Amino acid sequence: MGTPKALLDYRGAPFIVRILEAFEALDLKTRVVVVGGGAQAAPIRAALTGHDCIIVENPDPASGQIGSLRRALEALAPIRPAAALVWPVDLPHVHLSTVEQLLENYRRERAAVTVPTFAGRRGHPVIWDARLFAELQTNTAADQEGARAVLRAHEAELHAVSVDDPAIVDAIDTPEDYERLIRVINRDAY
Repeated sequence: MGTPKALLDYRGAPFIVRILEAFEALDLKTRVVVVGGGAQAAPIRAALTGHDCIIVENPDPASGQIGSLRRALEALAPIRPAAALVWPVDLPHVHLSTVEQLLENYRRERAAVTVPTFAGRRGHPVIWDARLFAELQTNTAADQEGARAVLRAHEAELHAVSVDDPAIVDAIDTPEDYERLIRVINRDAY
């Protein structure tokens, strides 16, 4: 991407700040942000100034999302939350109403995993119930496949929530993805 995705602008603020603002609007407490190590971490930490969050470092960015999820779960361990809403930074455009719908479904169903779907495709953010935290931390298949390995093992306990939000499956991974996102924002402004 050429720059950390967390710092890309989305409607006047970095991706990571937009996601934290959503957590704040939803009154979700104990916000954990996982940053990579090295020089890229400092500007992300600076962008988070003034936001109520715990910042932890993933010293092994090559471990991918599962490594970051594991660092977040370690940070949450003393707090013992009932669940964790995991929102990848490359999805700042997920609608707040989508996350509200996921939270309502989780609170009602208490599924092991609550996953949004759009047009039959699973996306993010995902809510993991605390009963899967230990498995997310130790599952050796997840070392290679990520959290999907745990998700697959608990397919029968998964609650899929159909949402009208294509952003859940629209990760911003390339400069072209980002350009497309900006075009949509600009088009919607008129």
